[in-house]
Amino acid sequence: MRNLAVLVLAVAAGSPPARAAVLEGGPSSGRIVVHVLKTGILSRFAHDHHFEVTEWRATVDVPEGGPAHATAEVVLSAGSLRDRQESLSGGDRRKVEVRAAGPDVLDAEHHPRIEYRADRVTLESGEGARHARGTLHGTLTVRGRSRPVDVAFEAEGVAGGWRVRGRARAKQSELGIRPFSGFGGTVGVKDELEIELDLTLRAGAAGPGEPPSSSRAP
Repeated sequence: MRNLAVLVLAVAAGSPPARAAVLEGGPSSGRIVVHVLKTGILSRFAHDHHFEVTEWRATVDVPEGGPAHATAEVVLSAGSLRDRQESLSGGDRRKVEVRAAGPDVLDAEHHPRIEYRADRVTLESGEGARHARGTLHGTLTVRGRSRPVDVAFEAEGVAGGWRVRGRARAKQSELGIRPFSGFGGTVGVKDELEIELDLTLRAGAAGPGEPPSSSRAP
């Protein structure tokens, strides 16, 4: 999703870069949050869940040919999601996190990483040299199952890099996950997930908090 930034860079420049460039980011310079929203006639007794991914790394490669040929990937540790729902006690949040990493949801033991890879971007016209917006087109892989996912983004130049904000949606059922449902379907969570990004991308700036080597893309 840092992919976004790189692509943005190219647009901002208005011409292909003179040389290849690599932009990176990690938890120390941004946030990735997955929103899981409640549903059902008794949903007032349940909670929305806001999972912050605490171990991830994003890399965008812009070749000499320019942004039109850029590639990007984001690798997330499936066991690093932390629920930020303030209405729950610490113990209850931990139970939610264990279930999210468990075999019925992300199955982090057997599928320790989640990947997003993109190699195409659609940019809107009429933006300034330090601002761009558009849509990133890529593939999200969870539990070994891949689905196309678009990320709508907006980027602005900051000191030494780009700040990128974006949103995407994905359905759990299309990724091999059965959305939680209880009490005869009167309370549960929506099939559709909302993914929110707020990243600052710079050259060689991944830093601490990236996925461990066992869950990093090759």
